[in-house]
Amino acid sequence: MTVSTATNNNLLKGRVTEAHRTNFTVTMAEGNEVTATVRGVFHADKDFPKVGDYVLLTLLEDEKAVIEEILPRQSVIKRRAADSDEEQIIATNVDLIFVVMGLDSDFNISRLERYLLLAKQSDIKVVVLLNKSDVVDDTESCLQEVKQVTGEVSVHLVSAKEGAGMPTVADYFTPDTTAVLLGSSGAGKSTITNWLLQSERQAVNELRETDGRGRHTTTSRQLFAIPHGGYLIDTPGMRELGVLDSDTEDELAVFERIESFMSECQFSNCDHTKSQGCAVLAALKDGLLTERELQNYHKILQERAFQESKESTTAARHFKQNQKRLHQKYSAIQRQKYSR
Repeated sequence: MTVSTATNNNLLKGRVTEAHRTNFTVTMAEGNEVTATVRGVFHADKDFPKVGDYVLLTLLEDEKAVIEEILPRQSVIKRRAADSDEEQIIATNVDLIFVVMGLDSDFNISRLERYLLLAKQSDIKVVVLLNKSDVVDDTESCLQEVKQVTGEVSVHLVSAKEGAGMPTVADYFTPDTTAVLLGSSGAGKSTITNWLLQSERQAVNELRETDGRGRHTTTSRQLFAIPHGGYLIDTPGMRELGVLDSDTEDELAVFERIESFMSECQFSNCDHTKSQGCAVLAALKDGLLTERELQNYHKILQERAFQESKESTTAARHFKQNQKRLHQKYSAIQRQKYSR
């Protein structure tokens, strides 16, 4: 994806490589960087530029610029915010998602499944990188466990620290490829970035001894140009990954299957966890259903209930506030009436 100069209306074309609170870093066709702000219309629309966006801008003095327009996005990766049901855009114009999972305390199949679901919703090719292959002896069993949930998705054992398997990762890049690294803190995304850049561009911290988690080494999304061609977006770790809509075909099939078993339960108020005569637990015992499928089913139901409760709470609060305002207006009218 070569950034080129636009000639219409004297606007120039660039690509957003970093997004900060009040300004953006944009790389121009010549490779130089400018610091840009946005026109006021962006504040009205609340659709601000994101890392990966191609934009048209007006160049000012001293390497400053003003973003006038966001060009159409070819792809968007977005998730639900951890503390609300609002959408959050992670990156745009991405061709490939690398889901990075460490083979240490970061190893979590359920979290991997949610990253795979995020990639599926984004309709972007995904590759799984099992990093830190140097810290475990039995990598093959980890690989086989992961392949049980990845299906046809490519999975690679790598050690970014040692360089093992990393040439295979580099082979995914062409001059037109933009890839993004997704994974939790401590998975090794920054180490992978440094290996691909052939430079220590990203800070790397050791894991905390208490829980084996990372310290959020990367604090903002950033797009880098790969020396041998292509682009890479490094992202901060995401321990909570809220997918926007879990009703994909695969999950719908699991839901329908589980609920078909539920209809055979002995009691209508069966909790499907320990109740006698539960057809779901019987299907689990007979191998017709996996423990992970049932756990994900309960987890998604809990998430939906939580979102609905938040919406109900918000609606109740708004109703209460409206009633209070009406009461205040009524009281003011009454005071004016009796003061005459």
